[in-house]
Order: sequence, then structure tokens, then C-alpha cells
Amino acid sequence: MEKNETSNSKEQNTFFEQEFKLLSDAQSFLEDSNTKEDPKQKLRTIVGSYESLLKQSSKIMKIGDSTQHRLLKTQEALTDSNIMLEAAYMDLKLVTEIGKIITSSLEPKIIIQSVYENTKSIVPMDVLAFGTYDEEKKEIKYKFCVIDGRYVPAPSVDSLEEDNPSSYCVNQQKELITLDIEKDFPQYSSDIRKHFGENSQSALYFPLKVEERLIGILTVHSYSKNAFQPNQLNILRTLANYVAIGVDNADAYRTLSKRNKELKDSLEKIEVLNKSIEEERQKSENLLLNILPRSIADRLKGGEGVIADYFPSSTVLFADIVGFSKLTTKIQTPTRLVEILNRIFTEFDVIADKYKLEKIKTIGDCYMLAGGIPVPTEDHAHKAAQAALDMLHRLEELKPELEFEFNVRIGLHTGEVVAGVIGKNKFVYDLWGDSVNTASRMESHGATGRIHVSESVYLSLKDKYNFEDRNVIEVKGKGPMHTYFLQGIK
Repeated sequence: MEKNETSNSKEQNTFFEQEFKLLSDAQSFLEDSNTKEDPKQKLRTIVGSYESLLKQSSKIMKIGDSTQHRLLKTQEALTDSNIMLEAAYMDLKLVTEIGKIITSSLEPKIIIQSVYENTKSIVPMDVLAFGTYDEEKKEIKYKFCVIDGRYVPAPSVDSLEEDNPSSYCVNQQKELITLDIEKDFPQYSSDIRKHFGENSQSALYFPLKVEERLIGILTVHSYSKNAFQPNQLNILRTLANYVAIGVDNADAYRTLSKRNKELKDSLEKIEVLNKSIEEERQKSENLLLNILPRSIADRLKGGEGVIADYFPSSTVLFADIVGFSKLTTKIQTPTRLVEILNRIFTEFDVIADKYKLEKIKTIGDCYMLAGGIPVPTEDHAHKAAQAALDMLHRLEELKPELEFEFNVRIGLHTGEVVAGVIGKNKFVYDLWGDSVNTASRMESHGATGRIHVSESVYLSLKDKYNFEDRNVIEVKGKGPMHTYFLQGIK
């Protein structure tokens, strides 16, 4: 094209040069009166040259017209190409969006419905169906179909051991494309119409593969002949690839779900067994923890032999039910007696747990706990005081339920103790030291319904609690001691 245009330009330049020369020659001849040339002959020469120029001019005009025509045709072709490219881009964009929907779905039914709803505007389809490949039965089962816009769940089957459109695709390993079923594949017309209706005229069958594995077949039908254009076939081929990936993902998900369910069932059986084992282990653990603090039990299980720990500061509490021995004569049965005692001490256990205090033991109708052991804490006196107040309050609440008038004396002392485990067959976590004896004396020298404390407890809590000064009293085995009654928190 560029070569021709360059040649045309050169011809035009030569023409204008010759025209100018002819004009110059004519003017020179007319102005030269002394010329000896024959005027007729000179005129003939000029006429001949002019005639040659006219012919050359005509030729150049024809070339120009031809070039302009070619340019117009090229412009039209470019416009058409742009329109086609724009349409192809929109189709590609739509196909890509449909592909995202397809590959993100895990249900073949939803996949087929999505393809139909989003593609019917650009491809004239009246029937869209997906057939799954059953390798064991050697058949294609079309159980996902959209016919005339309605989802039709009723399955139809093509045996791959018989001659039909599906076996043609699988055995030939290629697409089946017909724009006129009666003309191209009359042997298949009855099968096609039996499965997908009497109106099918054009039919497409696309084998679906993922990594050379046959997944199934996607088939599209139209009630019109010559229904599908080449660009529409390309769109459907692309969608068929998306469908293959989507259905394969759905199959993988179903397989994984099935295996997960089997695994879940197995795990549930194992869990039942483990639960039984754990229940038995927990029973043993609970029995051990009912006897020993957890940290001490862990140390024993870890292989420690003798356990004895010194605590420079701990608060020991004794709570004794006043006149319990006399009350036993009024309670009709031993069972009822134990029930009442268990009810009271169970409430005390709840309070001990609430304040993270360690129950040591019960001795008849006396309840013993301690704070700051086996894990040292700085606020053990405060927690023991709160527990003592809660015990008095809770016992008052229980009186209507217990049917008898129960009261309690509580004693507290803060000091150093030794804690450890004694025994071999029946473990006991216990406390030793003068602090234990002093706390016991605070209880026995106290008053009904009151909390009797030593001076060490008073000094620890005087800024937070109200006390009644009892002054110095004689304490059995201890001599004179300055003691107090704990009244409540400030």
C-alpha cells in the first residue's frame, strides 16, 4: 500500500512538471517573433504533448479514485472490526463473570441454572443439560436439565455401549455439533427428542474433561435450525470448560464431605471410648482431688515421695457447730443427721472455692480451711475473713430449711505453718505448727455466732474491717492473748 502511494505521488509530480514545461514552451513560441519554426508543426507538437498530458491526467484521476475507494473500504472494515471486537469483549466479560459463578458453586443444579440464566441472552438455547459420567456403569446420566427455562430433575440415560450422541462424543473423543439434526445425524434424532423434546432442531454435545479425566457431557439444543454462530460456539466451549471445573469441584467436595462424615463417625466412636476412659480417669482424679490440692496431687503423680512445705504466713480457720452433740439426740435418724451436716459443710465448701481457700478436713462437726497454701498468696487473711462472714450469713439462711437451730463458732489466726502429705494407703494433706493450735483455740474460746481472731489477724485487717476489742484473755495452752471479734468489712 505504501509503495503504490509513493509511485502515485511520483507520477503526479512528473505530470505537473510536464504540464509546466508545455506551458512554458507555448509561451516562448508565441513571444518569439523571429522563430524560423513552422507554426503549424510547432502547434501540432504542443497539441500532441497536451493530449499525452490529458491521458496521463485521466490515469492519475482513476488511480486517485481507486485509492479513495480502497481507503473507504478499509475504514468500513476497521469500523466493523471494532464493533466485532467490542462485542467479543462484552461476551468475554460476561463469560468470565458466569465462569466465576460456576466455579464458586458446589451444586450441579445451581451450575446449570446459572449457565442458562446468564447465557440465554447471547446464545439461543431452549435446552441445557449436564450429564454425569458413570465409569462403572459405562453411561452418561442427564439428571441436571433446564428445558424451556424450567429445571427438570427427571433423569435420562445414554449407555456408552450403544450408538447415541453421548457415546459418539466419548468414543470419538470430540464434540458433536449439528445445526440440522435430521440432515446431519438422522440416526440420533429419535434419542435426542426422546430425552429433550420433539422440537430440537440444532444440537451441541461437548465432552467435559479435567486433566484428561472425563467428567461428563454438556449439551445445548435449539428449536431452530442453523441456530448457532461460530462465535456462540466458542462461548459455549469456554463455558463447558468452566462447567467441567465447577462440577469436578462439586464432586470433590461431595467426596470430601463423605470422607469427613466417615471420619467424623469414627472420631465419634473413638470419642465415646475416650469419654468412657476419661470418665473413669476423672473419677479417680476427683477422688484424689477430694483428698489433696491439685498442685500436691500433681507432685505425687510426678513421683515425689515425701511432700512437706514451709509457709511463713498462712491464715487458718476453724468453724465448729455449737451444741451439735446435744442436737443429735433430737434428730430422729442417723441419715437425717448426716444429711444436715453434709448440707452445712457443702455450703462451706462452696464458700472455700469462691475465695480460693484450701479445705483441709472436717473433724466431726468442725470444719477446717486455710488460706495462702499450697500456693502462697498475700491476701489470704482477707479471703479467710470474707469466708468466715459468708459462713455466718449462709448458716442463717439455711436455718428454716434445716428445721433445727444451728449455730457456729469461728476462729482465725495468721502465722507460719508446715503443710504436707502423710500416709501411704490413704493420703491426707494436713497442717502442723503452733498456728494451727492457736486458730483452734480462737474457735474454742470464741462466742456463738461470732468470729474470734488473734492479734495477728487484727493487725493484717484493721484497715479494711471493723473489730470489737476483746482485750487480753487467758487462752488454754497459750496463756494471756489479746484477741478481737471480727464484725465486718468497713
